[in-house]
Amino acid sequence: MTDSEPNDQTRESLPYFDQKIPVSNGLTEFQSFIEQYPGFTLCPYIADKTEEGWDSSTSRVYMNQVIPGFMYVPVNIPKDNQEGLGDFLAALKGVSYVAAVNITQPHKSSPVIRKMFLGDEHSTDNVDTLIKDADGELKPYDLNAPAFVEWYTNEVGSFADKTVILVGVGGVGEPMAKAIAKQAPAELILVDPNDKNYLVEQLREKVSGVRYYPSVSELPVRSASDNMILINAAGKEGAMDNSGVAELLSKYASANNVFVDIRPQLEIEAVEAAKELGWQACYGMNARNDYVLLSGIAKYAALTPPPFEEFQKLVASAS
Repeated sequence: MTDSEPNDQTRESLPYFDQKIPVSNGLTEFQSFIEQYPGFTLCPYIADKTEEGWDSSTSRVYMNQVIPGFMYVPVNIPKDNQEGLGDFLAALKGVSYVAAVNITQPHKSSPVIRKMFLGDEHSTDNVDTLIKDADGELKPYDLNAPAFVEWYTNEVGSFADKTVILVGVGGVGEPMAKAIAKQAPAELILVDPNDKNYLVEQLREKVSGVRYYPSVSELPVRSASDNMILINAAGKEGAMDNSGVAELLSKYASANNVFVDIRPQLEIEAVEAAKELGWQACYGMNARNDYVLLSGIAKYAALTPPPFEEFQKLVASAS
């Protein structure tokens, strides 16, 4: 796609270019919806969101503006419906027009997905994406964390010898912690209300200075001049900040320190506040995540994705 509006012919192959695609509730609604679009290449986007959460989902918009003949279909599956999740994924196997499946909270790396695609529900490997290979088999990937590290090291700086504080170690934050640990930080501090000591044990071989705290208020006091990277991976859909990030921004304001908020919005209050306090503050990089996914879909389905710069503009206009 280009910056211009699609013509009538192209619009037929981009039916949700300027309207939000409906959310399917589970397998039956998904199957009924896609019957209306024979010949399209599809990528279901599985999550459990409220109506407000789905309404603020930006990928629901821009991913349906990129490639004629391709649709990104949001599917709501409740967190406690693991049987429904398994049935949905099982139904996609062998369906040639489904090129990939994007998976977000609370289903990232769920036991159902790990058992079905890794062969072990207790695996510690993370899965946020399934993409068809040349043989048409859905293969599991952890795309978000490597994309984040690549973006950071290419456009912001190095993690090596830095103190990294990661606030929010859930479906997004956990694989990020694993990817960052490979970059030789001096310290990796994990902050999450849910116990993450098991992750500390996994990462200790890579980072001796890895520690876990259940809240920001329990972090030990350190020098404000530390060469620090603070990452907010809590509340990705723009939830109110009850994570303590604002407290850390005020306490450790320094031009030597970097703050990254991974939420997809174009304007995030915490980022602007960090800039005013003197932090090198950066917005999230969901455009990189989704472009990697889009490239995998295009490769399988022999489609042509737009250049990243054009895709990035669509992401920005939807945010």
